[in-house]
Amino acid sequence: MFLKSIEIRGFKSFADKTELTFEKGITAVVGPNGSGKSNISDAVRWVLGEQSVRSLRGDKMEDVIFAGTQFRKPVGLAQVSLTLDNSDSELDIDYSNVTISRRLYRSGESEYLINNTSCRLKDVQQLFMDTGIGKEGYSIIGQGKIDAILSGKTEERRKLFEEAAGIVKYKTRKEEAEKRLDSTDQNLIRISDILSTYEERLEPLMNESDKAKRFLKLFEELKSKEVSIIIDSITKVEERIKGLHEELDKLQVEVVKTTEEKTSFKKGVESLNEEFEKFENKSQVEKQLFYDNKIVYQNNISQINILHERIENLEKVIDKTTNERSVAHKNLLVLKNNNIKAEDLLNNIKNTQTEIDEEIKLEEMKIKNIQGNIEIESNEIKSLKEVKQNSINKNMVSNNSLLILNNNIDISKNRIIMLKKTIEDLENLIKINVTKKITIESELEEARQKIKQSQSQFDKNKTEINKLQNILSIDEKDMKNCAFKINKAEANFNVLTILEKKHEGYNKSVKNLMQNVNEGKVGNIHECFVLGEIIKVEKYLEVALEIALGGTISHIITKDENVARTLINYLKANKLGRATFLPLNIIKGRKITIDNETKSNPGFVGIASELIGYNEKFSEVMAFVLGRTIICKDMDSALNISKYNNHRIKIVTLSGEVINVGGSLTGGSVYSKTSSIIGRKREIKELDKDLSTLKKENVVYFEKIKQGKTETLRFDNENLKIREEIHFENIEVAKKEAKINSILDDTNRLKSNSKKSNIEKSLEESKLKQDYIEIEEKNMLVTNFTHAKDEIEENLNKIEFKLKDKLQEIDNIKDSITGAKIKKAQINESILNKDSEIKRLNVDILSQSEKVIIYSKEIEEAIKNKETSISSIQSVEEKANEIMITIEEMKKNFEDYEIQRIKIKDNIKIKVGQFDNVTMILEKTEKSLYKCQLALAKVSMEKDNYYKKLNEDFELTYAEALIFKREIDDIGKLKNEIAALKEAITLLGKINVSAIEEYKEVKDKYTFMNGQKEDLVSAKNELLTVISGMTEKMKKIFAENFIILRQNFNETFMELFKGGSADLILTEGDELTAKIDINVQPPGKKLQNISLMSGGEKVLSAIALLFAILKMKPTPFCILDEIEAALDDANVVRYAEFLKRFSDNVQFIIITHRKGTMEAGDVLYGVTMEEKGVSKIVSIDLKK
Repeated sequence: MFLKSIEIRGFKSFADKTELTFEKGITAVVGPNGSGKSNISDAVRWVLGEQSVRSLRGDKMEDVIFAGTQFRKPVGLAQVSLTLDNSDSELDIDYSNVTISRRLYRSGESEYLINNTSCRLKDVQQLFMDTGIGKEGYSIIGQGKIDAILSGKTEERRKLFEEAAGIVKYKTRKEEAEKRLDSTDQNLIRISDILSTYEERLEPLMNESDKAKRFLKLFEELKSKEVSIIIDSITKVEERIKGLHEELDKLQVEVVKTTEEKTSFKKGVESLNEEFEKFENKSQVEKQLFYDNKIVYQNNISQINILHERIENLEKVIDKTTNERSVAHKNLLVLKNNNIKAEDLLNNIKNTQTEIDEEIKLEEMKIKNIQGNIEIESNEIKSLKEVKQNSINKNMVSNNSLLILNNNIDISKNRIIMLKKTIEDLENLIKINVTKKITIESELEEARQKIKQSQSQFDKNKTEINKLQNILSIDEKDMKNCAFKINKAEANFNVLTILEKKHEGYNKSVKNLMQNVNEGKVGNIHECFVLGEIIKVEKYLEVALEIALGGTISHIITKDENVARTLINYLKANKLGRATFLPLNIIKGRKITIDNETKSNPGFVGIASELIGYNEKFSEVMAFVLGRTIICKDMDSALNISKYNNHRIKIVTLSGEVINVGGSLTGGSVYSKTSSIIGRKREIKELDKDLSTLKKENVVYFEKIKQGKTETLRFDNENLKIREEIHFENIEVAKKEAKINSILDDTNRLKSNSKKSNIEKSLEESKLKQDYIEIEEKNMLVTNFTHAKDEIEENLNKIEFKLKDKLQEIDNIKDSITGAKIKKAQINESILNKDSEIKRLNVDILSQSEKVIIYSKEIEEAIKNKETSISSIQSVEEKANEIMITIEEMKKNFEDYEIQRIKIKDNIKIKVGQFDNVTMILEKTEKSLYKCQLALAKVSMEKDNYYKKLNEDFELTYAEALIFKREIDDIGKLKNEIAALKEAITLLGKINVSAIEEYKEVKDKYTFMNGQKEDLVSAKNELLTVISGMTEKMKKIFAENFIILRQNFNETFMELFKGGSADLILTEGDELTAKIDINVQPPGKKLQNISLMSGGEKVLSAIALLFAILKMKPTPFCILDEIEAALDDANVVRYAEFLKRFSDNVQFIIITHRKGTMEAGDVLYGVTMEEKGVSKIVSIDLKK
């Protein structure tokens, strides 16, 4: 077995999918510090189950997921896969290649896989147990592991030696056995407690059981005597029933005759009542019409009064409104006069205001004209002064400029020559950049197209994954529901099947007897059935038929009376209780005959015996048990049918109410069990059918989920590849974009420089020409400036004198304007006051005008209403007179109607008297009939009670009870004997009949638990033997391998150190608990403990121990992470020689910085960071 490859994706610095393939021999992994070399050994340790984040050089487990860089986003998961060649079947798994994978998502979810099948960490650990591979093994040795070997911690050092010795497997099994032993001890304690409880209960139960047996003996004797009295009572009651039936028949004939007479009189009364009712209806209509007319008349009178009152009110309103209109009109005239006066006064004030405004404007115009002249002259003075100063300044500047210009002309000539050369170079560089940019843009477009296609495919796959996951989620939920339904149905099915097999729900005696019959313990009896098992009932009838059957559901049907006798004898002999038997050869059923009236009742369902399914041979039994029972839908229909049949039939409703013979009712809530006896078989069939359907559904769901997961995994893997491709292409795009941007920046810079150079050249040339012109101009200016200065000074003196006179004139005008403005402000205030007064007067005028218009309209409307009311009064008075005439005529008709009504009432009274007489006779006869029926019902109930007492108290049928029948000469004496037996039973005190069974049950449980205790003691002894055996075996294996290891360690130490000696010492305890000390003696030094050596000596000693372990028990592969870092060059060479020597049996993967170690490698992997923060692999095969 050896390591074939490691696939790393998103783990630490390995952002992209990276695969390292290995061959047998030595593979060296090299690279600069921080490149990610040690992340390879961390990845292997992590995939093998490392849980310590510190061992992986992190703070939290999420730190192992690639966290992103400046140019890359963080990834969502870390995945490492390890593939091993298992062609020699060294691992206990049926695969030639074994791939171990571990995934961690940023959400915190984690999973382990063996060959892409999800598994537990424990499964991975068990797979590699005692192979040296694993986080506790010696297949991965880093600086931390070297420190563990060298440290003083015994536990860490022992783990390595135990793995090397091959006892980890046994140690794990021993620990599991010890856990089972603890569990067994706990179970023994619990069973001992239970046994002590049973022991306490056994003796009291035994005493109670003996007492109960004595009670049963006395009870049997008492039962025999009591049953004999009941049989005698039943005989007497039957004679009374016969006499009552004869009397009942006579009374029924009388009732029928009287009922016919009553019906005849009733029809006569009904006919007269109908006539009287018609007359009354007609009279009522007339009266209603009379009252309606009277109400209409009254309404008309009221309406006339209201109209008169309304006219009076309208006249008052007209007068009042006319007065108010006159007042409003006068006020309106006064307001209009006041308004005219105010407007005239306002016009006078405004004229005065206009005159003042014109005066102010004229004065202001004068000021403006003077100021305009002053401003012109001031500006002229100012400009003359400025011109004078400028002339002086320019004269000085011109002299200086002449010197500078001559110097600049020489510099410009040289600058123009240099700029021409620079422009030519920049234009050539721009052409090169344009060509390069076109090429890169073409490549960039291709890369973007690839990204777009990949992203499209990625999104498509993601959509498919989401769809599949949604479907999977629904299917898994459905499968879970289906599994829950299956479990529930199976549990119900199993319970019902067990109940059916054990005859649960039947009498205890029947249950025990049928179990013994089925087991063949009751001789050669086969044809024996419980009544409840042979019938088939529709679901809606189950409650009704179970109530109808009652205790008879537990009756046993036998072939003949001989079988019944045999079974009765068996019950007696084994004291199993009592049962009722129905021999097929002697049972005769008697079905009730139902008339058509009863059958036509909507609530009638049928005769109970006809509503069930059964074998034809049981027809007499069914007729005997259910032939005289009717099933009805509800209580109302049951009561109607019972009353119609004079309470001679037993009726049961679908909901379980019972109307007994004689009319007594039984009902209330029905105790709902999990499953009724009758419905149990139906439920078992339904459950079996449901289970079959559910299991088929479950298989379909399982296949769908399996297929969905396969598809999801395929899309997921495809997306991982696409994501990597997109990432690589994005990097290329970023690089190309950066290049294009760089070219553009460079081109823009070159163009800018070229443009600047051209501008600069033009400027220099124009500047040169300008300089020549300026020299000539400057000479002329200097001469002109001198003449101009003298003229300006003379003009300035003249203008300043004129300016002083005009300023004095302006001050005088401003004083007169101020006086005019004060007067204007006073006039403005008067205008505002007058405006306000005029506005108020206008508002008042408008208000009064509106009032006048409103009052005029109200007067017109009131006059119209008054005229309308007068015409309405005339019309209503005419209608009222007509109605009064009609009312008088109707009063005369009512007197005739009253005479006819009295005659009809007298006829009805006569007929009712005759009807009442017949009714009284019928009631007396029915009362006698009811008394007779009641007596019959009481006697029948008495008979039923005797039967019920036989069935319920003694669990006997009448036929069975006849066995106990005997002639009773003195019933008093027999009752005294019964009383004596009852007293004897009372003296026994409180009896627990169930104590017999309970004693037997507790005794059985005690025996069972005692057996369990013995089994646990035996199991404990076996576990102790196993633990002891494994301990001895571990000691033996450890001791044997420890001796070999000591020899190997001494040999490898001497070879590495070129002399000296080394030993491993067990101290303080046996082979499995003792501390292991490492004593070494380098050449030329004293024997000492390894902890006292120098750093390099310690490391070399630890390497010697490692090779000693590999020599004794080679591991399939060994990863060594810079363990030789502390060695000098000579010792590195020795270390490399050992690697080569052991590489025939062990595959080495070495992470190193040392040249001597690199030279030993067959294959060289280089780890680089071409992109900052992202590790990449480069490989070289040194064998070729």
